[in-house]
Amino acid sequence: MGEVRCFGCGATVPDVDGPVHAYILAAPGCWSLYCSLLDVKFEGAGETTGRPQGLIDAYAAQHGTNTERRNRQSVSLHLVSLCAGLEYDLPEERRRILIGRMSHREYPALQPSPTSFSVTVQNVVAAKDDARLGVVRDLEKATWSAWSVHQTQIRAWLKDELRLVDRWYPAVASSDLKVERRSDLPR
Repeated sequence: MGEVRCFGCGATVPDVDGPVHAYILAAPGCWSLYCSLLDVKFEGAGETTGRPQGLIDAYAAQHGTNTERRNRQSVSLHLVSLCAGLEYDLPEERRRILIGRMSHREYPALQPSPTSFSVTVQNVVAAKDDARLGVVRDLEKATWSAWSVHQTQIRAWLKDELRLVDRWYPAVASSDLKVERRSDLPR
């Protein structure tokens, strides 16, 4: 079997025929690698899905090669979720709620988009079971870093949403959401 470069994340993946996602543009071999992780149990991952939200977020954000509305929305929302997790320590369950709350608006195509990433789904698949969650954390950080040119906009979307949550749901904001940006991050 040959290999091909995924036109989304840039990973070298098996050159296979097969199904792909409706609007996340990835090589069939890359999509197959991602789907192979759907049955893997990640120790310490979110309780709702059994897989880390960061894996879902990073994969979607790494395949932002399509300016179709659903893909623009997916990339934007999954980047917001990555930011919420990495910079605000927002728990995975709350990140999923955040994505749902923010999904009813239009998002622009974030151009330019990265064409390759230092950590991809290929690295997650290749990791040993006991190291896989750590590689997912590296995947999250690498993906967020690769989108650095758009981080100001993504942070603004997140801050606007957190302000709405604080204003309309103060009990939720004060008890469940940590809305302060981590103090150890550069301003």
